[in-house]
Formats: sequence, C-alpha cells, structure tokens
Amino acid sequence: MTAEQLSRLSSLQSKLRSVNEKLNGTFIEVEAMRVDALPRGHRDRSPSPPPEYDSMGKRKNTRAVRWRERYSQERADLLDQLLELHPSLKPAAGSVLQAARRKRISKIPIPVDEHPGYNFIGLIIGPRGKTQKELETKTNCKIAIRGKGSVKV
Repeated sequence: MTAEQLSRLSSLQSKLRSVNEKLNGTFIEVEAMRVDALPRGHRDRSPSPPPEYDSMGKRKNTRAVRWRERYSQERADLLDQLLELHPSLKPAAGSVLQAARRKRISKIPIPVDEHPGYNFIGLIIGPRGKTQKELETKTNCKIAIRGKGSVKV
C-alpha cells in the first residue's frame, strides 16, 4: 500500500472507532436527553419531525432513534470504504464486514408517457439482451425493467 492509502486507512479506522464508541455506549441516549432538555429555538436543537408511533403507542422516531440510524448508516459507509481500500480483507461469513456489503437500489423512471413513439425498452435491452448484459457488466449492477411498457405482447 502507498503512504497515501495507509493514511486514508488510518483515518477511516479512527472514524470507525469513533462511530462504534457512539453506537455501543450510552452516548446517543445521554446526548439526546441533553438536547431534548434545551429550549425550543436553541441553536444546538434541531427541529424534530412529526412524531410516529408503533402499534403499542411507543414513539418510533425519537431523536435517539434517528441518531442511532444515522450513525449506523455512517458506520456501514465507512466499512464499505475500508473494504474498497483494502481488497485483501475477506469478511468471515456472518461477520460485521460481511453485513457491511449492502445492496444499493436505484429506480430510474423511463419517460414513456412523454415519448410514446420511442422504444426505450428495446434500446435498453438490445438485440437478444446484449446491450443490457453489457451495461450490467460495465456498471457491476443488475438491471430490471418493470412497469408499463416493459413487456411486449
């Protein structure tokens, strides 16, 4: 590894350690209680979204829950970056690093209604699916076409 990669690795590891400490300890609950105790309009207190409750009447979107989700997302992003930076890391089955590999989904609407005469589906799939296969190998993703106009009858 180069010196630049080693410094980036060290930086990512320290950020991951910091996020793990916040997630594993009581930091989130204590800090959320401190912020909740501040008066409304205080510069350290962000506005809360409307409350959501589960079937038992317990609030689901408290400040602590939102922060825990945010830190969990940050942790997963850091683990992804670590795996990209150091490809020789092979996560054991069922380990934290294995769980870090997330499936990313992106839906892209195709403007069939605005351009009814244009064959988007044929253009994406190509002859015998060749174009779709090429796109999938180049982008390392799976392309699934769903909805109106996706099936020729």
